[in-house]
Amino acid sequence: MDHENLISSYYIEKYRKPQREAVFVAPAGDRIEIYKWDETQTGEDVAIYATLGANSVLGAPDAGCEFFIGLTPDADDIVEALAEVALHGNGTTRVPSRGDTITLAYPLWQSTEMRSFLFTDGTEIIEPATFGEKQITFLQLVPLFESELSFKEQHGESGLWKSFEKNLVPYWDSARKPAF
Repeated sequence: MDHENLISSYYIEKYRKPQREAVFVAPAGDRIEIYKWDETQTGEDVAIYATLGANSVLGAPDAGCEFFIGLTPDADDIVEALAEVALHGNGTTRVPSRGDTITLAYPLWQSTEMRSFLFTDGTEIIEPATFGEKQITFLQLVPLFESELSFKEQHGESGLWKSFEKNLVPYWDSARKPAF
């Protein structure tokens, strides 16, 4: 069984069958799937969107990653942005590090001005797992407004999290306003 089938089974074991699926095939032939589970399936009070296929594009033969994001209310048109992240990560072929960011040329979904994602540790929600000889890390994506990205660049990821906590910023809220 290939890595994608094993990771798909891992997701289904955790959240059951996805409510929705989207498939993207890049010109080079790389296939990225985006799974969606609604908040009744996740136990997290958010809809979760997760990639399948990033591990084939990013990382090394023994280590790769997949990405996920939790949002409420759901924003199904985020799938294009997630597919782009799955194909390009932080702009390199390596697994992004915690604190890395990527800014897209377009909004992450229709009803937002956010264009950036922060890559952060997602192990509390989806635990890393080994499939065959390959260790897969599940990185959580946090959507950021331009002002929040600037704050993160000046104060670091931990500074951003401290400010978000102090100001009770619901980063999972797809309809939220900028924190700064």
